[in-house]
Amino acid sequence: MIYGELKRPVTFHLIAGIVLSTIIVSAVVIAKYEKSLSDTTKRSGLIRTNALKVEQAVIDTDSAMRKIDGLLPSYYHSRSHKEIMLLALDGIKTAIKGADITVTNFDERGGEIILPVTISIPVDSYLHLVSNIGYLQSMNFPFFAIKNIVIEKAAGKPSDAILCKIEGSLRMPAKKVKE
Repeated sequence: MIYGELKRPVTFHLIAGIVLSTIIVSAVVIAKYEKSLSDTTKRSGLIRTNALKVEQAVIDTDSAMRKIDGLLPSYYHSRSHKEIMLLALDGIKTAIKGADITVTNFDERGGEIILPVTISIPVDSYLHLVSNIGYLQSMNFPFFAIKNIVIEKAAGKPSDAILCKIEGSLRMPAKKVKE
């Protein structure tokens, strides 16, 4: 008898417990899913933002490479570094009339190829001297680094003859810039 009276409430409590457990488990699963979805949405936004930053960095890098390529002489990719430096020496000899140019051996250090150069220029006017030094300083590829400038009276010449001796070096990166 008691068993018959208890059967119904126990069954009801059991069914209620199962339904309540199912609801609680569903709520926990839904909460975790919602948190996961929120994290995924945030990461997706971060990925989009980073993709835009990478795109902009690529554009900036391409722009910088085009600017660098614009500074290079037209024959840069078809000649060796030493040939380019020797062509620059020819340019100096052509631009600075009457100059005696002395070079030593090529040197490679610190990621640069260096060609030490000594230029002796007879000076007939201050303006001519300044324009010659300006020409050397305006060289951008290869770069001419002036180490020392000495202005002195020319030995064995008339008393008003002045000689300017410029010590420096032609420099350029040791590695080729890629096309």
